[in-house]
Amino acid sequence: MATQFTPQQLTGGPKYNHKVKIGNWSEDLEMEEIKLKDYLAKKDTGSLIVTAKQKQLEGSLVPVELSPSPEGCLQFGMKVMLYNHQTDGVLGANPFDTPAKAYGAWMATTGPMTDPVVRNVFELESTDGSDGAVVYGQTIRLKLNPFAKITSPAYLQSEMVTPMSAAKFSRHQEVLVISEPAGDTKWQIQHPDPNLRSEMEGEEVPAGKPVLIKHVQTGVYLASDKIPYQNIFGPECEVHCHSHAPLTKPGVLAGEAKGETENASKPMGKPNTWTIVTSTDGVPQGGEGLDLTGLPA
Repeated sequence: MATQFTPQQLTGGPKYNHKVKIGNWSEDLEMEEIKLKDYLAKKDTGSLIVTAKQKQLEGSLVPVELSPSPEGCLQFGMKVMLYNHQTDGVLGANPFDTPAKAYGAWMATTGPMTDPVVRNVFELESTDGSDGAVVYGQTIRLKLNPFAKITSPAYLQSEMVTPMSAAKFSRHQEVLVISEPAGDTKWQIQHPDPNLRSEMEGEEVPAGKPVLIKHVQTGVYLASDKIPYQNIFGPECEVHCHSHAPLTKPGVLAGEAKGETENASKPMGKPNTWTIVTSTDGVPQGGEGLDLTGLPA
C-alpha cells in the first residue's frame, strides 16, 4: 500500500529518498523491495506484459509456405496471400481482437508485413466441393487455418451494415474471420476491367494479377483503405466491404445508351484492387504504405 508523503518529501521532490533517511525513508525502502520481489515473481512465471506480448506475437508469426502456381493460374487448395494495392499491405487476422458475434470472430486488417505467416495466409476453398482451377465468377471461401487463439478453421466474412455491425472507423461493412462457414463467407473473384468483366466469366483466374473480390451475399467489394488501425502487430489499416467506384458516371451512361450492359459496370478504385500472391509470384511493388508513426504516408 502506498504511504503518505511527509512535508519534507513534498517540498524536496525527487531529491529526497530512503538513501538520505529523510521523510518516510523506511517505508520507501520497503516499497522498493516489494516492487522488486513482485517484478521477479512475474518474470519467473512469464506474466510480465512484455513477455506475454512476445508470446502472442510468436504464436501469430509462425512462417508458412505459400503454394506455387507453375501453370500460372489459381487452384483450389492453394495457400495464398491477399495484397491490397491501396494500402500496400497484406490481409491478415488478429486473434486477440474479438468482436461479439454468434460464432467465434476476429478482426481483419491489412499490414505492411509481407512475409507469409499463419495470420496472413489463406487457403482457397470451393463452396460446392469441386477442385481444379478457380475461375472468374465462381463462388469460393477464403479459409484461415487455426493458430494462437483461433482454435478452428476461420473464414473471411462480411455482413450488411447495422447499428450493431459496422467497420470500426469508416462505418462501412465490417470484415471479420469467423469460425462458421455460413452463407456470408462466400466470395467471387472478378476481373478489374469493367469492359472485360462479363466476358471473362468462367475463365481461369491468373495468379499474381490484380482482381476484385466481391461479397456474394451483399454484392459489395472487399476493400482496404489508409485508415490507421493500431493493434498488437503495430500500425495496420482497416479492412471493410465498400465499392470505391468513381463518383462520375459518363462511362456508365455512355455504355447504357449503346445498349452495352458490360460498360454499365463501373471500374473500382485502388482500395478494391487485390493481387492473390503465390510463391511463384512475389508481392507487387508499388504504392505507399504506413510510416513509422502509424499515419498514412
